[in-house]
Amino acid sequence: MAGKERSAFLIVDVGESTTKAALVKRENGAFRLKGVSEAETTTDAPILDVTSGIEKAVSALGKKTGEKLLGSEGPIGATLLCSSGDGGGLYMMVAGVIGMISGESAQRAALGAGAHLIGVFSKDNPKPEHIVVDEMRSARPDMFLLAGGTDGGAFSQVLEMAKTIEEADVRPRFGEGYRLPVIYAGNVDARQRVEETLTEKNYATRTVDNVRPVIDRENLGPAREAIYDSYMEHVIVHSPGYDRLAKWVGRPIIPTQAAIGKILYAYAQMHSVNLLAVNIGGSTTDVYSVYNGVFNRSLNAEVGLTYGIMNVLKTVGVEGLADWMPGEVDERRIRNIIGNLMIRQRNGFDADERLIRGAVAREAIRIGVEEHKRLASRLKGVTTARTIADMFAQSLEATYLDMKNTRSVIGMGGVFNETLEEAALILMDSLEPTYFTEMYVDRTGLTPHTGMLLEDAPEAALTLFSGEVLQRIGTCVAPSGKTSRHEAVAIKLTRQNGQTVEDSVGFGDIRTIKLLDGEICKVEATPGRGLDLGRGKGKPVEAKVIGGQLGLIVDARGRPFEKKRESMRKWSEALRAGGARG
Repeated sequence: MAGKERSAFLIVDVGESTTKAALVKRENGAFRLKGVSEAETTTDAPILDVTSGIEKAVSALGKKTGEKLLGSEGPIGATLLCSSGDGGGLYMMVAGVIGMISGESAQRAALGAGAHLIGVFSKDNPKPEHIVVDEMRSARPDMFLLAGGTDGGAFSQVLEMAKTIEEADVRPRFGEGYRLPVIYAGNVDARQRVEETLTEKNYATRTVDNVRPVIDRENLGPAREAIYDSYMEHVIVHSPGYDRLAKWVGRPIIPTQAAIGKILYAYAQMHSVNLLAVNIGGSTTDVYSVYNGVFNRSLNAEVGLTYGIMNVLKTVGVEGLADWMPGEVDERRIRNIIGNLMIRQRNGFDADERLIRGAVAREAIRIGVEEHKRLASRLKGVTTARTIADMFAQSLEATYLDMKNTRSVIGMGGVFNETLEEAALILMDSLEPTYFTEMYVDRTGLTPHTGMLLEDAPEAALTLFSGEVLQRIGTCVAPSGKTSRHEAVAIKLTRQNGQTVEDSVGFGDIRTIKLLDGEICKVEATPGRGLDLGRGKGKPVEAKVIGGQLGLIVDARGRPFEKKRESMRKWSEALRAGGARG
């Protein structure tokens, strides 16, 4: 039976509104995606049982594949793997001694485990104690992560924070009848005293290795694994029907965002690339990055395309959105459409609604990336020797995030399902990829499924993610800088059959050059005066590029580029004019 289980995986992701099931099965020595189906999530009244929606999704999947996959006792002939973002996901609070040191490490651990942070506390915060207690008491998290002090370092401050948590008598979001999970990942010397403070009466406290054992090193893995375990043992099982589901699964249920992070990290490591991915939902915008092997995730709550759309409008204003729309757009109409998008959930959108959703998506990503820079940073508190050269360089910038060093960008979420041309523009406008960047989108919604498969069948998970989930838009070639001359980039493309293609792109324009999806070519690119493609201003660059559905995309708008309302239609038409499909 164990052999049969390893030969087939039934993988389910339970979203807030939709439950999606996929069957991955070994055939002729290789795992293949056999089918995908979905149904409405059923944790809300009147059903109040997550397994009902799973059964419907799996039943539909079984009809597609001609197999019976699920019975009353669980999966049949397959290992069931499950991730969940239902109920808004995992709500956590974190605390540290110093906000910019242990506090940030705790945030990175929690966010990397897929959490939604609803409270961040530290001893160096100037808020009065009674305010901190009130905030903790009213937040109602699913879990609390406490850090602080290097091993052998700060002690009394850690205990003070533990006593503050105890005084607040923090209660869980769901279920008064169970204890709130608290994970302590701070100074090892304070473990016993923390356990004595946060007792079994109100808290399910577990201790793990320090997230910041020494000042110049983070150790986030043990805290993340403890979060997964506590999520399964103390949180998810209290949601409707999850106690039954827990008996079916072959591995612990983890948050959807954690599954996404796992596969993105593995993919970046396999290809040895710096990667940036964005996932835009209705009420949140997630940003994931892997730079030089360091993984980070950030989440912007209440920033999205439905429930979070009004916050985007408040942040950037009507003019900020209108700049992404061609021609004149009536302010009242923009506000009316945004109001309708916020309260009415549907699948189809008219032309104006698509324009506004695209504009909101661009600004949501820009907002999310700015927040991400704060966490995707070098460790605070570490003394770094500066040289004279550093005074004139950016080598000590706080953030890892640098589009000049980003090889791959990935877009996830429903807004990327309209057209590939619109998906490409959203990524290019919001992220401003620079030099040579491969662009992808997930139009299947199966990224978390491959993340769940990773531990059991890593080669299959990465193969499916690369081949079935990611759709390659193409490589974007984009110089940085500005120029007063017309010609921005001269391109000479040499295909594998020896055929050459030469073209030039004017400054401020976008051009596509036809390439087959997956076709690898050599490109010689010469930037105009004042522009740089990675070797210096005006200096030519040779590189290998890979074609996508839109071929090779040359974005000669400069970096940073200026939003020009009158050019939006021209840029969109330029993308529609070329690509692999020609």
